[in-house]
Amino acid sequence: MINYTDNYFDLELLRLSEIKLHEATESIRLRNIYNRISKSKYLINPVIAGRHDNDLILLDGANRYGSLKEIGCKLILAQVLNYRERSLRLDKWNHLVYDFHLEKIISYCKQKNIEFNKVSYSQGSDILRNKFHYLLASDIYDDHNIIMKLSPNFEEMIQQLDGITKIYFRNFQFDRSECDIKFSDLKKFTRRKGTLIEFPDFQKHHIVSIANSGYRLPAGISRHRIVNRVLHVKYEIKKLYSDRNILHKQNELKQLLTDKIDKNKVRQYQESVIVFDE
Repeated sequence: MINYTDNYFDLELLRLSEIKLHEATESIRLRNIYNRISKSKYLINPVIAGRHDNDLILLDGANRYGSLKEIGCKLILAQVLNYRERSLRLDKWNHLVYDFHLEKIISYCKQKNIEFNKVSYSQGSDILRNKFHYLLASDIYDDHNIIMKLSPNFEEMIQQLDGITKIYFRNFQFDRSECDIKFSDLKKFTRRKGTLIEFPDFQKHHIVSIANSGYRLPAGISRHRIVNRVLHVKYEIKKLYSDRNILHKQNELKQLLTDKIDKNKVRQYQESVIVFDE
C-alpha cells in the first residue's frame, strides 16, 4: 500500500510541443521502441520531465518521446519533477564498447585535430575528475589509455562528443556502464574485449543550457537519479493523439491512479531492484 499525495509523485499529460530535449535519440533503441509502441495499445512507462522555471526538460525517455511523435501523438504521459530539487541528482553513464580499439579514436582525433595523450589509467582518471573538458578512453584488457582534451567552447565540445560517439554507435555493440564501477572490477568481470569511454561530469546547469540550444548531448550519457520513480502505468495511446480536453484527461488519469492505490495495486520498493529487459 502506498500513501498517495500530490507531493509524493506527479504524473501529468504534457504536450510534446512544450517539452525541450537535451539528448539525442539512439537509433537502434528508437527503432525497437517505435516498433513496439506503434503496435501497442498502451504506453507502459511515463517519461521523466524536469520543470525548471518556465521550461519542461525531458530528462529520460527521448526514444519514447520520438516514437510517440513519429506516430502522430500530441501528448505524452510524464512524471514531472522539480529540476531544482537537490534530491534529483545528475549522474552519468559511461560506454563500454565491445570489440572496439583505441586506434579508431586516435585516428579520429588526428583527423579532427583533437589533442590527446597516452596516460596511465590513474592519471587519466585524475584529470577527468578534476577538469571538465576531457574525455578518457581505456582498453579494458591492455594498459592502453588516452585522455582527450576537448574544446573549451561548450557547444564545440558537445559536437566533438557527438562525433566521437558516432564512431561506434551504429557499428559496435556497447553497454551503458555505471560510473561508480571500479575499472579494476570492470576488467575482472567483463567477458568481452573492448574500450571504456568515460565522459565529463556534467552539471544540471549544463542540461538546462543544452535544452535551450540547438544542439543535443549524445544519447546514453546523462543519467538522472530520482526518488520514487513511477513505472508500469498503462495509459491508452489513443488518448495521446489529441491535445484537446487535456484537463478532462488529466482528471481521468488522477482517478485511475487513485483507484489503483485504493485497490492495493501499487507497491513501493525502497531497496535497489535488478530488472531484466525483454
